[in-house]
Amino acid sequence: MRDERFAQFELRPFTGALGAEIIGVDLRTAAEDTFAEVLRALHEYHVLAVRDQDLEPATLQQVARRFGPFSGNPVHTPMDGFEDIVRFVREPDDTGKVIGEDWHMDLAWLARPPGVTMLYGEEIPPVGGDTCFASLEKAYQSLSPRLVAILEGLTGIHSGRGVFAINAMQKRLGVTADVEAIENAAVEHPVICTHPVTGRRYVFVSSVLTHFKGMTEEESRPLIDFLMARATRPEFHCRLRWAPRTLGMWNNPFVLH
Repeated sequence: MRDERFAQFELRPFTGALGAEIIGVDLRTAAEDTFAEVLRALHEYHVLAVRDQDLEPATLQQVARRFGPFSGNPVHTPMDGFEDIVRFVREPDDTGKVIGEDWHMDLAWLARPPGVTMLYGEEIPPVGGDTCFASLEKAYQSLSPRLVAILEGLTGIHSGRGVFAINAMQKRLGVTADVEAIENAAVEHPVICTHPVTGRRYVFVSSVLTHFKGMTEEESRPLIDFLMARATRPEFHCRLRWAPRTLGMWNNPFVLH
């Protein structure tokens, strides 16, 4: 069913929790009012699949810049000539570990994780390969006021430890960074956060949350496991079904995928 609040293009929600697809806009040439509506849709739905986009690396980079400055990627090898674009390729006969198969937030172990992540589909398998998302805003809204009050007093420690634990994974991802430095990295993020634009609140949890400040990992683990389980409940999910020429984008701190 179309969301009639968006007049510049057709927007169809994926689920009642989050996510939508956009049809009928060309992001390469979108006027300011149309782009502002795309940005509003991203803040509203957190996950967007913008269909039928003809994006070469140069135009993809130009479109991405309209959403804000690049945060940099300290991990993966960029494309030649495009330092902010990484190409991910998985061959049909590749039986290795699937990239990002665990619920995670991109680069949560950085002091400033990306606000928006984009992924553009070039060659897509006929079936499979969907990306699932889970709403950290819905997780927050489902918590009791008493638990929220407790979480507001906690700070999470997010660590790069174990991100590249599998050597074969390092090779497949084209890692060029100092792996030891990444694995020794640890940053603090409040457990309850507020979006700087919308003011909407969410739970900041991720697969690299190791413990809470002032608590041991053993003491922290039961609460971390509870929050991850709550965040990934099926009713908080949406599924992005890829197609060639689809530009997927998401509010990175607001969702797990």
